[in-house]
Amino acid sequence: MTKHLGFTLVLFLAVFLFAVPVQAGEATGNDAVVTMIKGTARSYAAGSTRGRSLKKGDLLKRGQEVKVAKKSRLEIRFSDGTVMRLSEKSDLKMNELSFNKQTDDKNVKVGLSVGKLWAKVKKLTTPDSSVEVRTSNAVAGVRGTVYRVNVEEDKSALVKVYDGSVYVTNPPRDTTSGNNAAAPHEVSGPHAVAPPYHEVSMEEWTAIVKAMQQISISPQGVPSKPEGFNPKADADDWVKWNQERDKDLKL
Repeated sequence: MTKHLGFTLVLFLAVFLFAVPVQAGEATGNDAVVTMIKGTARSYAAGSTRGRSLKKGDLLKRGQEVKVAKKSRLEIRFSDGTVMRLSEKSDLKMNELSFNKQTDDKNVKVGLSVGKLWAKVKKLTTPDSSVEVRTSNAVAGVRGTVYRVNVEEDKSALVKVYDGSVYVTNPPRDTTSGNNAAAPHEVSGPHAVAPPYHEVSMEEWTAIVKAMQQISISPQGVPSKPEGFNPKADADDWVKWNQERDKDLKL
């Protein structure tokens, strides 16, 4: 018996994510730094409704939520050089963040509830490193790549890969806590999913999304088949801006 499932989009990347501004400076390991802001963005402490306005140079730490206002954009850089950007009306929560300077292990869990996220990820250097980007219905894992994630108001999600590859899967998870999920694991390989969607069980699939491919996940957590996309048709203002930023930063 199959059933619709929420997905956790586990993105294995090297990233340290957003939280509350503590002081201006550079990312030192267990934090990140705001490197660019257009418009307005605010950071919220856990359980607080009183946010603080972010500005360039603010340090961000674990346990916080970042909200980007209309007509605004935010760029954050991590200590390993990884960069992540959020579009207007995006909401991201930093659930877990750790960095071991001795072993170079990096582990991050963040939740993108709505909006658009772009990531230029530095390659992970240890097998124990991971980054998990979780939406309400998805999971993707990478070892170093360029990709973006869109989450709509209806909780459907879209993952587009520009360089490298991403695996997207539906691992079992602890439904008692939004912060816990079983680690992704290798399976026999991806297989086709009949368009537009079909119901899948918790153990049924893992899809490999390669460069210039995309995969969409329905609000119920059901994936489409990975397929190519037209880069010219894809090149809207958000994409062009991020690609130009990547070039300017020589990432």
